[in-house]
Amino acid sequence: MLTQEELQNLELERKYFIESNRSQATWIQWVTSKGTSFDCYVQYLDKLSQEDRIDNKIEFIRTIIYALHKPFQFTFFYWTILVFILYKFNFKRRIMKIILIHLILRSLGDILDKFGDLFPRYYSYKEDGTCDMGNAMTEMHPFKWVLTRQIGSVFWYTGEIVADWYPLLRTREIVKNPQSIWFVYVTCIIFNLSKVVLIILHFFLRPSDLYGEDGVFRLEHVHMFYFIYWIIQLFIIYASVFYDISVYTVLKKYTFQIINSQISFVKKFKTFSEYRINVSLLIGIFFLPLFSISVGMKFYYYFSKNYHSLEFSFEELRRSVANLQYFIIYIDQILLSYSDEGSKMTNNSLKYNDYMKNKYQLNYDSNYSSNKFKNETLNKSFDSLSRNSPMDSTNYKNDIIHLHNNDNNYNNTNNGSIVHHNYNKYSNNNTNDNDNMKLFDLNHTDLNMYSYYTMK
Repeated sequence: MLTQEELQNLELERKYFIESNRSQATWIQWVTSKGTSFDCYVQYLDKLSQEDRIDNKIEFIRTIIYALHKPFQFTFFYWTILVFILYKFNFKRRIMKIILIHLILRSLGDILDKFGDLFPRYYSYKEDGTCDMGNAMTEMHPFKWVLTRQIGSVFWYTGEIVADWYPLLRTREIVKNPQSIWFVYVTCIIFNLSKVVLIILHFFLRPSDLYGEDGVFRLEHVHMFYFIYWIIQLFIIYASVFYDISVYTVLKKYTFQIINSQISFVKKFKTFSEYRINVSLLIGIFFLPLFSISVGMKFYYYFSKNYHSLEFSFEELRRSVANLQYFIIYIDQILLSYSDEGSKMTNNSLKYNDYMKNKYQLNYDSNYSSNKFKNETLNKSFDSLSRNSPMDSTNYKNDIIHLHNNDNNYNNTNNGSIVHHNYNKYSNNNTNDNDNMKLFDLNHTDLNMYSYYTMK
């Protein structure tokens, strides 16, 4: 129970309640108001026990902590950290900037949405004249509506718009001719503009539109707002599908052989970026009829039987399908990072093979030239002596040959450079080396083709 002194102190808060001339109240007055009935506010406080008041303070502190913790609960937070680690926090890359901006903007939207829980009640009358002091919907509290839906939507959908450019950028990297992807630009802009329209729509439902002159929440007016809201959401889904179709159409000539090959689905999904983008298209087309029917049924029952409270929306399913294209971004970047490491290892193997081949060729040329020089010198010396010396040429030749053989034996024993043995060894392995090089050349060709389909 409130004391007389507490009741007198509460009178100072009456200025935060719009109890008369509600149609003349300004935007600031509505946003800073606590309700349309001061009496309902007094009734609520009068029923609070000391334990309830302490619990409200605990809830206030808990809400602030949860709001600051919201980025860590963001669906793509840990995916983002993983991609940053794989690419060593290289924010010079355009894709890294997109992922970072997407994380920051959508996390800010989640933080604002959670801060809205600091305003759980808006004190007003119901249609039967009783006080409405329960937990207010977002639309029932003017400031909560502005904070979480008007400002929050700006961050949410702007973050999505930034990430929506990823398929276009990937397509532009693969298809170098800008004129051939103009249709992708058009569908992407339409997709983005549909979200801009949804952002603007929230500002058309002003805080002063939430309550009538009698101070009662205008539920039917809010329902009509959401009729338009779901029409735009359905248009966004269609725009998303057409955007994916345009990307698929442009990349079709690059993915035709991939799709019709005998490679398994898992292998295609892991290897080819274009195939991963097309998967989001198939899922969007699959759920498109369900969303269309749900919105159509909502309109049918409203205009035929005036049922405006039926809940046909599949909001969680819509979010799952909408987030799928953002999951593809992270999956694509992770798999591209993995394929990039594999390409580096293959290139290193090719360089090592070239190095070994050149090394063998250099050793062979060096040994062959050295041996040829020694033989030519020996033959010249023998011919010169045989012409000028009176001794028996046959015996002298045998001595020279014997001396030459001893010299060869000495060199072979001490230096280990058995020229003919090395030459034969290299000659025997030459065929195998040529075969290996052909194999590496083939792999190198495959690698170039693979790298073409996995550009970052």
